[in-house]
Amino acid sequence: MSMQPRVIALTGSPGTGKSTLASRLQKEGLTIITLEEVAESVDALSQFEALREVEISKLAEWKWEGNSHCVIDGHLSHHCPIDAVIVLRCNPIELRHRLEQRSSYGSDKIESNVEWELISGVWADLVALHPHANVIEIDTTEHDVSMDTVLDFILNDMPSPSVEEFISDSIDWIATRIDAESI
Repeated sequence: MSMQPRVIALTGSPGTGKSTLASRLQKEGLTIITLEEVAESVDALSQFEALREVEISKLAEWKWEGNSHCVIDGHLSHHCPIDAVIVLRCNPIELRHRLEQRSSYGSDKIESNVEWELISGVWADLVALHPHANVIEIDTTEHDVSMDTVLDFILNDMPSPSVEEFISDSIDWIATRIDAESI
């Protein structure tokens, strides 16, 4: 295990499996913090009608003061100060099916999240915010996340490319010629 505690963002579109992976990592003894907990600690969480909103700019004020590695679970976790990032991805067709199972997700919310995944929106954020952070990208379409790979990345500081180095090899759903009608 690395001597210096690292902060790892666990990010990706809603429905890609972040909370499921976070739960598995917590069972392995890792410290998991939700994005909501981070937002509350820097007064970045507000209520707007029935919605809780995160003031993204305030997330940069947060600082991990623990003495162990920390994984931040949330689709905006990459807006926090981080050392590395795990990006979860899911084929937009499958993602739509997953999001349609969520009773709290209306059609507009499903559309915007499927589109965000289709255009790899998280990568635009990562290049702007953390171009030098180490990254791994995992396709969760088939639900086969290798815990060994994830744990090596987190605990053993597994050599991995930076966001800048990896972006050209990231999953490109558009290039896979997904039939737009099927999304």
